[in-house]
Amino acid sequence: MLTDVQRKLCEAYEIAESRAPRAEKLRALDAFLDALVTSPPAEWFPWARLIAEQVVDGGVNWVIRRPLFERAVFPALLAGYHARLPGSARWLAGLSQQLLGCPACRERFQPEEATELGLLLAAIGHDPSDRRSRLRLIDKIADRLRYSLHEVPSGILYGMDGASPEQCQELEEELEEFCRLVAQEQMQERYAELIRAGRLHFRGYRDYLLNRDKYRNYAEYLSQNAAAVGD
Repeated sequence: MLTDVQRKLCEAYEIAESRAPRAEKLRALDAFLDALVTSPPAEWFPWARLIAEQVVDGGVNWVIRRPLFERAVFPALLAGYHARLPGSARWLAGLSQQLLGCPACRERFQPEEATELGLLLAAIGHDPSDRRSRLRLIDKIADRLRYSLHEVPSGILYGMDGASPEQCQELEEELEEFCRLVAQEQMQERYAELIRAGRLHFRGYRDYLLNRDKYRNYAEYLSQNAAAVGD
């Protein structure tokens, strides 16, 4: 963990963070970080991961400023991520806004990994018993699925635009992954309507797009194919 000198500098920074002007806060933080990196990473990485755990899981009101994230918290979590240490990917996911604001940090991941969703998927891959990550992942995917469906019967969204046939297929695959996660938590009843709507419209909208010369719009497709789409 921290040496006596590092601990005193950390305490001085905490005091400055609570009451000092911004410039003084940053000077105190830099002094602490300069002292921190004089020790081998293995000695202070557990401290940095504990800070992330307290903030993400415990809701502790610790301000993780950009220098603290880039120089201490991120290196410790990245090492934990590569070592598949339980919690590391989840804490990175909880700090995804800081990760988004640090291009040099994001470059250490594949693009699809450096998102809250990608990190939560990694978290349950590293530790299948990580229920916190699974519940958060279910919540995030549910929001994405609801968003994609919220303009029905005008159509299905993929990002800001209407979905293509290929993107409807991607949404169907995401829905099936969502169903597996929901089943693990025995939450099928809670999400039954969302799952029903996704199965109906992702397949139906894809079929509509592939045959759109036959219909004025998706609403007409639904009215003419209600029984088939509902199967």
